[in-house]
Amino acid sequence: MKLSKKEISSIAELFTLGKVNNSVAINGGLVNYNYILQTLKGKFIIRIVGKNDKNKLSQLKLQFKVADYLEQKSFPYEIPIPLKTNRNQQLITIKGRYVWVYKMINGKNSMRPSSSQMCQLAEALAIYHKYIKGFKAPKQKDDSNKRIITGFSKMHKMIAKTEAEKFALKHIEQFENIFNETSKIKCSMNELFIHSDFDSTNVLFDKGKLKGIIDFDELHSAPRIYDVSISIRDSCYTKGKLDMEKAKIFLKEYEKISKLSKKEKRMIIPIILYESVDYYVWIVIDMQKEADNKKKYLKEMVVLTKDIIETGKKF
Repeated sequence: MKLSKKEISSIAELFTLGKVNNSVAINGGLVNYNYILQTLKGKFIIRIVGKNDKNKLSQLKLQFKVADYLEQKSFPYEIPIPLKTNRNQQLITIKGRYVWVYKMINGKNSMRPSSSQMCQLAEALAIYHKYIKGFKAPKQKDDSNKRIITGFSKMHKMIAKTEAEKFALKHIEQFENIFNETSKIKCSMNELFIHSDFDSTNVLFDKGKLKGIIDFDELHSAPRIYDVSISIRDSCYTKGKLDMEKAKIFLKEYEKISKLSKKEKRMIIPIILYESVDYYVWIVIDMQKEADNKKKYLKEMVVLTKDIIETGKKF
C-alpha cells in the first residue's frame, strides 16, 4: 500500500512530528507496509497494518498493552512504542487500514545471522520470556487447527493457475500427513505471550550488539517452547535445512537464562513441523504481499520439512 505525500504530511501533523523532510518505503515484510519518516524531530516509522476489523483491533490493543508493560518494567531492549496523535489516539485509519507510528529504533536486521548474532538472539528471547511472564491478560482461543483444515479444504477446490499454486498442490499430501501427525500436540507448560516471529529479521543490531526487537504483530498466548521452536527454525539453518549444531548452540545460550524441561525439548521438532504446515497453508491461501515470491517460500518449507522427516532429527 502506497501513501501519497499528502497522506504522509497529514500523518506527521496528526502525530505532531514536525515538518516532513523525507519519507521512504521500507522493503520486506510479508503482511504490513512501513515507511521511514524523517522530520525536524527525528526519524519515525509509519506502520500500516491489516484491514480494520475487530480481530485486528483487538490484536493491536494487546500489542500496545505489552509494549507499555515492557517499558514500565525497564525491558533492556528497545521496542516499538506507539505514539499518540494530537487527539490522544494511538491508531488512525487510512484507506480502510490501521496506521500507527513509533520512534525509529537504530540498527539493522540480518537475513543470515552470524554465530554471535544467533547467540544474542537466543539470549534476547530468554530475557523477553523472563519479563513477559508477569504480563496478565485473558488467554486467547487457539484456532490454528481449524484455520489449517479450512485452508487445506480451499486448496483441494483450487484450480491451479500460477506456478506457485501448481507447486503447492503437488506437495499438499506431504503437508496434510505432517499436519495429521502433529496437530494433536498437547502442551500447556510455561504459557506466556509469545512473540511468534522472533528471528534475526525482527531484531536490530547496532555496532555488533542486539539493540531492539520489532514486529510483535503475531503476539498471542502459548507455551514458550513455540517461540523457541520458531526462532530455531528461522535462524538455525544451513542451505535451507535445519542445522542441529547451530540449534544446540541456540538452546545452550537460551538455557543460560531459562532452563527448558526434557519434554519441552522433545516438542521442538514436532512444533517446527506443525508451524511449517501453518505457514505453507497461509502462503497459498492468505499471502497477498510479495505474491511473486510465493513459490520460493513454499520450496523452502518443502526442503525443510523433507529434511527433518528423512533424517529423523530430534533433541
